[in-house]
Amino acid sequence: MEMEGSIVKAAGIIVYTLDALMNEPKYLLLKASNKPFHWTPPKGRLDPGETFMDAAYRETWEESGLQKELIEMDSSFQEVLRYKANGKDKECVYYLGKLLDPESKITLSHEHTDHAWVSADSVNEYCDKESLCNMIANADVHIKNKLH
Repeated sequence: MEMEGSIVKAAGIIVYTLDALMNEPKYLLLKASNKPFHWTPPKGRLDPGETFMDAAYRETWEESGLQKELIEMDSSFQEVLRYKANGKDKECVYYLGKLLDPESKITLSHEHTDHAWVSADSVNEYCDKESLCNMIANADVHIKNKLH
């Protein structure tokens, strides 16, 4: 279900891979084709009857070409961002998923013009929203705590 009341519902996955040398997480960000400085993890609106998790997988596949089988989800991490987009209240549930094969090819949809694998330290060079930067910082702490 896309809307509940007047809130637009969306979901996405913070996809990461671990740098082989430094064991540092790198996060997949996609550059929106309709805004010059709008980079986010793969995400999008829920279809009618769809769960947040199903929408997150579908949107990640549609926007990046990464299929569900390539991503190992971390069931102990979930963040919800609430914000206004195009004059409407929006709620986006983000999950955390490790890309199992770091060599997987990213295939962008028409909604995006570029992608980048970004460390948490440099994410603020890409994010135009503080809440998104903070969410990735939280994911980074979560991953590093599990590694040590």
